[in-house]
Amino acid sequence: MVTFTLLSAAPVLADGPLKSALDGNAPPYAQPKMDGSVEGLTVDLTKEIAKRLGREITIDAMAFSAILPALQAGTYDMLSVPLTATSERSEAFLLTEGIWSADMDFLLPANGADVTDFSQLKGKVISTNKGNAYEKWAREKTAEYGWTVESYGSLSDAAQAVTAGRADAAIVGVAIGLTIAKKNPALKVSELTIKTNQYYSYPVARTNPELRKQLDMAIECIKSDGTAAKLYEKWLGAAPHKASLEVTPQPGYGPVGMGNYDPTTHALTCK
Repeated sequence: MVTFTLLSAAPVLADGPLKSALDGNAPPYAQPKMDGSVEGLTVDLTKEIAKRLGREITIDAMAFSAILPALQAGTYDMLSVPLTATSERSEAFLLTEGIWSADMDFLLPANGADVTDFSQLKGKVISTNKGNAYEKWAREKTAEYGWTVESYGSLSDAAQAVTAGRADAAIVGVAIGLTIAKKNPALKVSELTIKTNQYYSYPVARTNPELRKQLDMAIECIKSDGTAAKLYEKWLGAAPHKASLEVTPQPGYGPVGMGNYDPTTHALTCK
């Protein structure tokens, strides 16, 4: 486990720092640096949220499979991991509004054939990150598509399984796939994209609805003033679409239409 602190530019409030965690090995959202710290899109967003809240946010970098149990156990106030918003998770936690879309694709060997149809993956081994939405989806589709799913402790390990020939393809988010393939010439992203109509949120402990409101307000302000688009382009190399979730504040607090959604209207109060 690696711990680091994001210091806000504004004075720290009396209620002290927030405790958060993320998967420290899931580029472009988070990835290790040579000095032992972590950088990435979700790190920068959390830093920006800390600035807007006027509070420190202390973050632990750890394996994804350990993060949700730690939040449930009360170890953390929130998570800085991009978590796919689902009905089940929206009941277990207080999710913020959607931050990034969650479409998926496959990482493939760069010198192999492209994949344009699921039938090409019949009988193949698909690697994935243990405990996340990619694993759940891939296992649910095992009978339909005839593949075998093997789970790893991180997305990087899942990608390495393809490089080493232990897996034929790794299922990842589009942004993650583009980032890994950009850094590893032995891999490429499939033409086949899985449209999920889902998105990523930050989860908060159910005992702290006020914190969820504060985070939602900060996220909406970051979207509204152009900061979200700048961070997206910095890490992905392309600007988000003008009307996309990445730059469009959502109504109420939380994921619209899911559990623990609060439809209360509110005006933006941005710092």
